[in-house]
Amino acid sequence: MSVGATKVLRKTGNADELLSTLNHISNRKAAPKSVLGESASLEEGEYLKGYNAILFRRLESKMSELENVNRKLVERNTQLEHERRKYRQLFASANDGILLIDQLTNEITESNIHARKILKLTDKVISQKKLDELKPFGELLVEKIGRGESVQFESTYEHGSSRIVLDISGAPVGTDDNLYLIILRNVTRRKEWLERFIALDKLRALGRLSHGLVHEIRNPLNVVSVNLQYLERSMEENSAEKKFTKPALEGVNAIEKVIRETMNFAQPQAPAKSPIRLGSILNEIAGLAKTSLQKSRINLSIERGETNDTTFADKSQVLHGILNIVENAIEAMPNGGKLLFRLEDSGPDGEIILRISDTGVGMDEDVAKLAIEPFYTTKEGATGMGLSISNRLFELNDAAVNIETKAGVGTTVTIHFQRAR
Repeated sequence: MSVGATKVLRKTGNADELLSTLNHISNRKAAPKSVLGESASLEEGEYLKGYNAILFRRLESKMSELENVNRKLVERNTQLEHERRKYRQLFASANDGILLIDQLTNEITESNIHARKILKLTDKVISQKKLDELKPFGELLVEKIGRGESVQFESTYEHGSSRIVLDISGAPVGTDDNLYLIILRNVTRRKEWLERFIALDKLRALGRLSHGLVHEIRNPLNVVSVNLQYLERSMEENSAEKKFTKPALEGVNAIEKVIRETMNFAQPQAPAKSPIRLGSILNEIAGLAKTSLQKSRINLSIERGETNDTTFADKSQVLHGILNIVENAIEAMPNGGKLLFRLEDSGPDGEIILRISDTGVGMDEDVAKLAIEPFYTTKEGATGMGLSISNRLFELNDAAVNIETKAGVGTTVTIHFQRAR
């Protein structure tokens, strides 16, 4: 019996031993053909069939394992894709602005629609910017990002002539992509309302004090006025004494004007509210101010669009409040200029926004902060009550006032009215 036949007759099931036997058979020299040799060749063929069957079973087993692994990978990939879509949707629909920053280059790699709305930038423009170009808050963040620190602070953002207050949070993203996540929240209105609440509280206290003082001053002032008028009538027209009574009476009238405005501020009448159209109010004001505007060489324009401009307020108080602002604008443009009324719509259930812009002398930041404070003025002979009274009247009619100004450029007074329900 040949060596190959002897090994085949063992019928081993071990794959390694089968391989060794096959190698031995294939490498040995050919023996003379005989009956026994032919029998051994047949046995070796059967052995190869058995070996192939073993390999096939092993291959099937490995393929089954690979299919299981592939199925798990597909399931995991589907799960990751679902998570990716979910977080992408959250990223896009978040009410706050979200920015992703490359920590190495400070480039803005991604932004959601609310971030672009807050920053007033298009997707194309913001993708070409670096964080430090978003002044001034971006400059403050760059150093923190470089050190990989988490932050939370309040800062401002300036775009053109507008300036908003932002609540800013930031932290590194827990990946190897060197990304930093920034969340922006526009808190301008909240800050304004807080400041107005504090100011209103002060104004109430001032109103109570003013009311008491007015009564204490007005009575003796009336006595002085009556006596001065009697003296003036009793004097001859060209008498030397009469030149003293005239300025005295003018001084009394000036004090009376301050008292009257203080009373209007301290105890304004309760508003008689009804649905009014702001566009009609603006037309009426344009007619009332026409002569003053022409005399001052000021061009007035009104922009309405398709705004639903109906609010629920006291018409005379709104008219009075806007007229005070117009008078201030005219005084701010002694050499002529442009005055713009612009009505805007912030949405179907939102506010009606009226912007009154002039190209006058404007105010510096310190003056602007005090502009609506009662009795504050930089004008000679003025009482400093115009804007204070306007602000008070608008508050009584559920409207809020904001002033944006720049010295040498002009001023925009923005009034936020509630839409009539």
